[in-house]
Amino acid sequence: MGVDVEFILRLRNIMKANNEYVDFAILEIKKTANEWKVVLNKFRNQNQIKTSNRNKGLIKNKNEKLKIKTFENLTLNTDIDILRKVLTLNLIKLDSVLKYRTTYRLLVMVTSQSRNSVRRKWIRKLWGNKSVWKSKKWRLVFVTGQEQDDKLMKKLTKEAKRYKDILIVDIVENIYHSTNKTIIGLTWVSHNINFEYVLKAHDDTFVHIDNAIHFLENINKSFDAYYGNVNVDSLVHRTGAYAVTRREHLLDKYDPYCSGSGFIMTNNSVSEIIPYFDLKRAFKIDDVYIGEIALRAGIPAIHTQGFYMSNIECEYEDDIIASHPVKDFECLKFLTSKSSQINNITKYIIIYIILTFMKNYL
Repeated sequence: MGVDVEFILRLRNIMKANNEYVDFAILEIKKTANEWKVVLNKFRNQNQIKTSNRNKGLIKNKNEKLKIKTFENLTLNTDIDILRKVLTLNLIKLDSVLKYRTTYRLLVMVTSQSRNSVRRKWIRKLWGNKSVWKSKKWRLVFVTGQEQDDKLMKKLTKEAKRYKDILIVDIVENIYHSTNKTIIGLTWVSHNINFEYVLKAHDDTFVHIDNAIHFLENINKSFDAYYGNVNVDSLVHRTGAYAVTRREHLLDKYDPYCSGSGFIMTNNSVSEIIPYFDLKRAFKIDDVYIGEIALRAGIPAIHTQGFYMSNIECEYEDDIIASHPVKDFECLKFLTSKSSQINNITKYIIIYIILTFMKNYL
């Protein structure tokens, strides 16, 4: 696998300018060209990245120079990609999800703690109930991990077999394992469900299905991207419960990323990021990891109105697509009922117009 001289010189200069991280850089240079590219991206001054389109151009240009694998320029890494997919899908503990030939306009993939059966019950009863929405061509799938509590796991297995909407992965539940659940979940849906778009959410997120599908009907279908509440120049926390070391993330700011509690990706975008997934080296903060992987794959993050990721007061907005956090049942019920009321009002207005027309003109 060839690497041009210019790239080696640039990497050497970076190492000289960052003496305190030379040991780290030396270890990284021994990895594949794909991994060298990650190091370069991390060292690059993020101020150079000004627009999503430029991001895509930079990554594609670098892929060409380093002969790094893309779907348009496959290399011997293809075999490694296949092996990674197989190993990832082997981590499926229980697949209870019914498979249909239907192609869904929207697939909603909700990562959920295995013990959060009550939240899943709320979702199925409220916004996850198809009778609430006008749009019907969508699907809901939950992705959970495992617990060491046998009684809880028996309960989860029973729930999965009853509702046939749960994917249980062979990963022990942990706040830092959300990334791996997302990786496995996206890989699985890409191979098992026919969909045009996927909306990834948490089990404490409210999703307005009709607004989400309305949004999808008004975007460029041929443009691969992922949409949500984009965070730019977010600071890396070095202390506290979610502290990140410099070995985990060298720079003091993250690449642009969409909040993980709710974002939308095209089917093709999911396919393009899967080859970059690596369960062994996955960053522990899932939304940041997806942002980094998307950038490497040339998938721009597009800031989109309607993703309310800090809706602490549980306020309803007409353009709401996803709202987080939903702290209790009353909040979820309120958001769902408001959405349903608006749908019913629209329906009654249409009926009234039709009846008035029939009365006056027929």
